[in-house]
Amino acid sequence: MSVGSLHEAYEWITSGPLLEIRYLYSGYQTTDWMLAHVLVFELTRLNTISVPQFLVHADYDLTSEGILYKIWVTPLSPLPANSDGEKPE
Repeated sequence: MSVGSLHEAYEWITSGPLLEIRYLYSGYQTTDWMLAHVLVFELTRLNTISVPQFLVHADYDLTSEGILYKIWVTPLSPLPANSDGEKPE
């Protein structure tokens, strides 16, 4: 997935990966720096406007196709018992 602007990156990230991290997946990988940038920013923002729920980590690998950005979270506390690991409604 590649986007042409930070606005497109924001729309893509907030409609999918941002909602799925921690509930369905623990991380996200992309070769697009804009997607990585927006995801790290939004995860950090979510963690600072309420009680922190996770640590945000970011790293990169140099591959033959270019830079692979990796973003993942580590929960500070387990998910509530009634969540069953699914996204809240």
